[in-house]
Amino acid sequence: MRTARTLELDALRLVVPEDGRPLGTRVLAGVLGLAGEALGQLRAHGPRLAAVGRLRGTGRGVHFRDLVAALEAEHPVRLVSPFEDSHLVAGAAWVGHDLLGRGVNAALAKLRWVRGADDLPLHVHDFSDRFIIVLEGRGFFHVTDEPIDGFTGHGVRSIPARERDVFMFARGVVHTFSTLEEPMTLLSCQMPYLAFNDPDQFRLPALRWIARDNPETATPAVGIDPAWTMLAGGLQSD
Repeated sequence: MRTARTLELDALRLVVPEDGRPLGTRVLAGVLGLAGEALGQLRAHGPRLAAVGRLRGTGRGVHFRDLVAALEAEHPVRLVSPFEDSHLVAGAAWVGHDLLGRGVNAALAKLRWVRGADDLPLHVHDFSDRFIIVLEGRGFFHVTDEPIDGFTGHGVRSIPARERDVFMFARGVVHTFSTLEEPMTLLSCQMPYLAFNDPDQFRLPALRWIARDNPETATPAVGIDPAWTMLAGGLQSD
């Protein structure tokens, strides 16, 4: 049985700027700022890392989906398929330099997997990092420690992806997502942003791996993440 590895990062919070811009634009700035801070901390621990966390409110009246709804109302996008060669996945992007200014070389993509979308191959992004929030639905994140140029198809892990789960990974990590009985919608912060049709946007290993052709071999289990956040007792006051 594989031993779980934990990664401790400094506290991360979504901060929506208080300025004169409309709420939806400020939400985009806040989400990209959160992603940039998180990925910066991840990179400090080494190259080609991937980690999973959980988006959690810190008090009453905090609704992340309401903030995303404000962004979508202000800047509507139309999801287009295929995405990365899969007709079962569709996507669109809020591009930072279009909405926040020329100096913002990042984007927030909205990506939707239909039910049974299990044909998107394992791939890498050689030139950008990812910070991904599961907005709704349920699916799986597939990832391996193997580098793309030495990928053998062994050691691929399938991690459940559920609403408010957060996945982040550095460039070069071999990965993909899939769905079974439910559709799934992701918000993917791409840093820096490369257009979906850019030939450098993603790259496939020589060995093609899709979830459809690779059923789960590990024994299913239920457990609790090894990293806990203290809520009471022995806490430092602010």
